[in-house]
Amino acid sequence: MPNHTTNFVTIETNTNVDEEIQALDILKNDLRIKEDEFDFNGVIRMPNEIRKGTEMSLDNCSDDYVLDNGVFKPKHRLARKRLMVEYGADNWRDFAKLHWGTKWNSYEVEVLTDEEHILFVSFLTAWDSPRRIADKIRKYCEQHNLVLDWVAEHEDEEHAEQIA
Repeated sequence: MPNHTTNFVTIETNTNVDEEIQALDILKNDLRIKEDEFDFNGVIRMPNEIRKGTEMSLDNCSDDYVLDNGVFKPKHRLARKRLMVEYGADNWRDFAKLHWGTKWNSYEVEVLTDEEHILFVSFLTAWDSPRRIADKIRKYCEQHNLVLDWVAEHEDEEHAEQIA
């Protein structure tokens, strides 16, 4: 059972000009906010050949994959090596930890405010906040004159942490 981190993310326009509104709308679409999600794949996409392992179980495992340490990896050594060179990981869990900074995508997403000028969302993550996702969103916000506030509350800790 993971330790849960509650993330509170607010993104808003700075001066409410059309360019900022459009940039915020693009980010909302990438994160799949209208579907009540905050999908990390909209910021750092997990490659399909790695994500494929998340869709397998012992009942429906492809002949090209093998269960290794609780995750499905390509059976062939050269395929794993290519994925490691290309993405730094040969399975979904290692990719998520490396590129997102947390084990899973967001869950228990609650869109608290979704208006033209502001987005306020809360969601849970396993172990920690997705710091690499936060960094990418922070850079996007700086580039498009958006204001980002990201606060995390870690389970069993008393104080909130400013992430971005």
